[in-house]
Amino acid sequence: MPSNPTPLKRKSSLSVPLTRADVLNDSHAVKNGWASELNGRMVIFPRSVENFIDELLPCSTPFPNDDDLETLRNAFNDYAPVSGREVVGYPSLLTGLRSLVKSFPDEKKLDIVGTATDVMHFPFDAFKRHHQTTKPDISVSFPGQQVTRRDWQTISMVMEAKGGEEEDPFPKDANTKHIRTVEQLAKNARNLMLAHGFLSAFVVGIYGRTIRLARFDHAYGVVTRPFSFDDDGGALLVKKFLWHFVHPIVGHRVVGSDPTLTPFSPDDREWVMSLLSQLKPRRWEAHIGELEKGRRVEVYDQRTGKCVPYLCYHLVDVNGRLFSRATMVWRAIEDTRIWKDRQLIPDPDCSRQVKPRILKEAWRQLVRTAETEFYDRLESRIPHEEMFGLARMECGGDIGALEAKWWKRTANGELPELVPSGDADADDGGPSGASSGRSAERARPFCSIGSANVPDDRFTAPTPNHVPPFPYPLRYPQHETYSSRLNLPKSLHRERSHMRMVIEDVGHPLTEFNGSREAIAAMRDAIKGHETAWKEAKVLHRDVSLGNILIADDPSETSHRGFLHDFDYSSMEPIGSDMRSSSSRLVIDGEVIKEDAIAQFKERTGTYYFMAMELLRPLPTVLHQEHHDLESYYWVLMWIVLRHTHCHFQLLMTEGQELCKTLFDSPSDAVAFDHKVSWVNNAEDPLMVVDNAPLTILVQKFTDLVNKTRPTRKVLQPPQLTHAAVLKLFDEALAMEGWPENDWKPCTMLDDPDPRTGLVPVLPDIPSGYEIETEGRALRSRTASRHSQVTALAGPSRLPSLGTASGSRAQPRSGTKRTHEGDAPAPSGATHSRKRSKATNMGPPLDPGDAAVAGPSGATMSGGRNRRSGSQAVLSRQPTRSSSRIRAQKERGASSSDSAR
Repeated sequence: MPSNPTPLKRKSSLSVPLTRADVLNDSHAVKNGWASELNGRMVIFPRSVENFIDELLPCSTPFPNDDDLETLRNAFNDYAPVSGREVVGYPSLLTGLRSLVKSFPDEKKLDIVGTATDVMHFPFDAFKRHHQTTKPDISVSFPGQQVTRRDWQTISMVMEAKGGEEEDPFPKDANTKHIRTVEQLAKNARNLMLAHGFLSAFVVGIYGRTIRLARFDHAYGVVTRPFSFDDDGGALLVKKFLWHFVHPIVGHRVVGSDPTLTPFSPDDREWVMSLLSQLKPRRWEAHIGELEKGRRVEVYDQRTGKCVPYLCYHLVDVNGRLFSRATMVWRAIEDTRIWKDRQLIPDPDCSRQVKPRILKEAWRQLVRTAETEFYDRLESRIPHEEMFGLARMECGGDIGALEAKWWKRTANGELPELVPSGDADADDGGPSGASSGRSAERARPFCSIGSANVPDDRFTAPTPNHVPPFPYPLRYPQHETYSSRLNLPKSLHRERSHMRMVIEDVGHPLTEFNGSREAIAAMRDAIKGHETAWKEAKVLHRDVSLGNILIADDPSETSHRGFLHDFDYSSMEPIGSDMRSSSSRLVIDGEVIKEDAIAQFKERTGTYYFMAMELLRPLPTVLHQEHHDLESYYWVLMWIVLRHTHCHFQLLMTEGQELCKTLFDSPSDAVAFDHKVSWVNNAEDPLMVVDNAPLTILVQKFTDLVNKTRPTRKVLQPPQLTHAAVLKLFDEALAMEGWPENDWKPCTMLDDPDPRTGLVPVLPDIPSGYEIETEGRALRSRTASRHSQVTALAGPSRLPSLGTASGSRAQPRSGTKRTHEGDAPAPSGATHSRKRSKATNMGPPLDPGDAAVAGPSGATMSGGRNRRSGSQAVLSRQPTRSSSRIRAQKERGASSSDSAR
């Protein structure tokens, strides 16, 4: 039985950019992408600023509140900002802010510095070329520390200052300037959350002498009502905010810190180095380049109720979007050390040999089945040794769901009040940064960090549902977002839940093959795994994509060479005595969400570039079935071949990376559909892989097979793709002689442009923006795309005609182009926005899926291209006079600058 369809509601963005043009700060892709990302995701806190501080920044130590209000206000007397010249006022603003924390205890004091001229890259070096740079105006250190390196590792909070009160973006009508102002806050919050694993991040906007405090999580941003340095108590509110920020009840550094996470210490780094040097896993030396950014995390195992510590030492993949799953994939290794005298030491009784694993954490939509449920189904129906081509889960669970149960039972008065023991303030045996006293006792059972009283350094829950037997210590859950509920209590289905899981199988991306045969073998085994999952366990993956197929790091003769993972968008059908399905009704916090409502709130499944043609332009009766996933394998193959092998059209000799832009660069589903149909229907000029006959034959046969299974006017119900037919193609190709060795080719589409030509904009500037008003009134978006304005890129008249949806020979057609995604596991980049309403709600949001959205680096409209010389294959109509003129303008285009703001 096919899985229930998800409505055609686009994901908020895709994973990575297609070309370098998509990540330049001044590109239309970035500007419009962030505007769409924020659309519908900003809410105004409905109560006072003081309520905001008390409720969203719970404090372990009461605020002294013994300052003279006049003295505090006078600290900002010299701050006289001028619109357009805000930099001039920074020194006096910094002086005033520093005076607020002067009386803080040394261990809680904050270093507040100006960083307006410091270019800050994305927090992780491997992904920084896929994201824009920023220049935070003011950076704030962690308590008792200093901002020394001017990078994200030493920054806990950011403030952005503008010169005039009229630049406060939240009550204004739509215009690009105000969008960029909110974008600055959002980028800073995103970078803070990724750099430190924060559950939420706080940023401050200062507009003239007006102040806004903001809290971001992975679902929404919450902003206070404006207040001023000139108000009685205005400066006091800022001081109280900072005091609460550095005195968290849960978490050992600042409010928003994850209590199940600690950054690597020097001892942690040394321990990881010693383990890896002994084990010598594949390319381990290349994986320790950023050990200082590693972290020790607790993985809640829902099967046992234990929290197991892992050392995350190398970031493999990251989704750089703010309001998203925010998936991070790490190489990690279990930490078998135990606590003694506030230090982690080797366990003398542990003889187990640990190995590197893949650790994944993400924020799932509450309306989606937890990924661990799919792994449980797979492992309950398929023997462990027969999990060929499939990832196997070692441990994992939804820590947000656990915390929500704990929080709910506390709210219902079901848990007894904790009575502190006589030694509540005694040394708890944990790390020096851990909380002490009653707050530590309350927080401790949620994780094993620093827990001397937990047997075997693991927390084992005393109850069947693993909820600790005492009250939850905070007003709101932290591992489950709650921002929309501040205004709309019955809107839990819009929130996200934090999960972690550890995968037994370790692999590397398809784009990191040595020889192309290695990648094809990995894809073949992943296809076999897909077949096993569906036929044996009735689990349909539904998101076959480049990042979800990995090459096994150390395959043996009997093990798989590649495997399929990432089942968080999957579906499953009832089977045998297991009547669970992903279409069952959902109950969240007592609120029953009906099946049609579940579908309404789900983001669309499938990674855009690799979606089957039928799903790009489906009929109402079309359901996502296994043959759609099989077609996705074809588009993954084309992505790899075009970007990472020497290939070209047989007649035109058009180079692969140019063809990649031609095939995958589409502004809408309709254009993407046409591009794919034309591609598979092109019989006159087949793709040739240089000096690689087996891969050339595989591509040609797979193309023909996909084309034959495509409905046309003449054949309305063609045969569907089957696992047997696709596996046969791969097996025949792998059995052939003539595979070259070490034929991997680097993709240059994300390289910096040639300074002589720059990046040529494809589209004219399209105004976009939104209006933000206080509670009860909408923040409206005008980021609607103007498809009529999309530039037609017409090819030379000598280009071969490519096939059309009807199956007839194509007349040359006018194509539309826009940049999108790059190689996995690169992070968040360009986005295709499926549809954009003229006035979509931005706060308080009614439906996070209603707004047409695009990712933070997303392409609503493309920012430009790095043109190459030579002929270019384009899916096109005959050039019109208008398109020819636009093309001529593009060829003369000026360089686009990558400004830091």
